[in-house]
Amino acid sequence: MERLPFKDPLLENKDLHQQLRLMVDHLVKLGITLREAQQEIEKLFIERTLVSCNGNRSRAAKQLGMHRNTLNSRIERYDLNHRETGRDGSS
Repeated sequence: MERLPFKDPLLENKDLHQQLRLMVDHLVKLGITLREAQQEIEKLFIERTLVSCNGNRSRAAKQLGMHRNTLNSRIERYDLNHRETGRDGSS
């Protein structure tokens, strides 16, 4: 397994790691599939990153580590156009 180019925050922050483990346990008990969990996490990551970048898709894509076209397709897939920061969805 390839190591991250920075310190692993889950190894550095034991509380964060424990919270993540509890969340995964809860999702498994609810019958949530890995695919459903991944999609929800991706949606939340994109949503929060767009807000932190004031709707600037180029900056958000760079911060997320994806191409801007990929980000645009994910915004459409998750219907996030109206949530970027109250803007009209363009950038």
